[in-house]
Amino acid sequence: MSKQGYIARYFNIVRKLSQKKYCSYEELENFLEREFEMLQIQDDTLEFNFSKRTLQRDIREIRNILGIDIMYSRSQRGYYIIQDDYSSDLFLKTLEEINSFSALKLTNSLESIVYLEKRKPKRAEFLPDIVQAIQQKKKIEFHYQKFGEMDETIRKVSPVAIREFNNRWYLIADDRGIVKNFGLERMNKVSILKDKIDENIVFNYDDKYKYSFGIIVPSTEKPEKIVLSVTKKQAAYLESLPLHESQEVLGTNNDEVLIGLELFLTEDFISEILSMSRSVTVIEPKKLKDRISEILKEILLKYN
Repeated sequence: MSKQGYIARYFNIVRKLSQKKYCSYEELENFLEREFEMLQIQDDTLEFNFSKRTLQRDIREIRNILGIDIMYSRSQRGYYIIQDDYSSDLFLKTLEEINSFSALKLTNSLESIVYLEKRKPKRAEFLPDIVQAIQQKKKIEFHYQKFGEMDETIRKVSPVAIREFNNRWYLIADDRGIVKNFGLERMNKVSILKDKIDENIVFNYDDKYKYSFGIIVPSTEKPEKIVLSVTKKQAAYLESLPLHESQEVLGTNNDEVLIGLELFLTEDFISEILSMSRSVTVIEPKKLKDRISEILKEILLKYN
């Protein structure tokens, strides 16, 4: 069976056990068979082969690669997940990205009323190997080509985490003592090495990205207190999907809402501000106002 077939099976086992705590072997088999029938509509090379021996092997792989423990309860006569925490959520989200399929997309009766985004992140197929390396505390090696450069470099790094931003996946890894981000779409020839990750690596995700919008974390700058004036309509959007966890409403009147944030002034954040167009005005800090003004002037010159 292809790697996609194995991944689809792992995904659906965990998905079923997340929906129902105790499932018999027969329930799992019937569920997987139905799901594979749907998958075969898109890929007729996928084959459904399942047995109790296969299930035990899948349970070991799910534990080794993703740290999710599946056990069998004799009293309940069914399989269940011991830990149903963030790792399970990450597992499901990761595999959805890798497989690029959805029940909505595969259901013929909904094709005319449900339209999914056709853009898909490249190189998402590397995610299982990266997750496995992190779980097993092993280094990885890959070829990397930065945007705008013609040559590839070979990187040997200690992976510590993965992060998604704006429909792109990023590897967070220690590269010779420095924690860096690597875009998966710029990676090639990924392989897991036998070398173990140095246990002395210190990485705290919340500390590193506490004041970051996006993937960029400046090494020398400090976060800024930001005040934005937005229209009532834009404020409603930002309330339903905040820009950052630090976002708060500072005040409101008939025409505008003042939004406060504490962030690094990165290009990712500036691009987000520009995407709001006339619905937002930067109040503070002055350096952000000046930067937005410069960019808008440059854009205007291109249309004169």
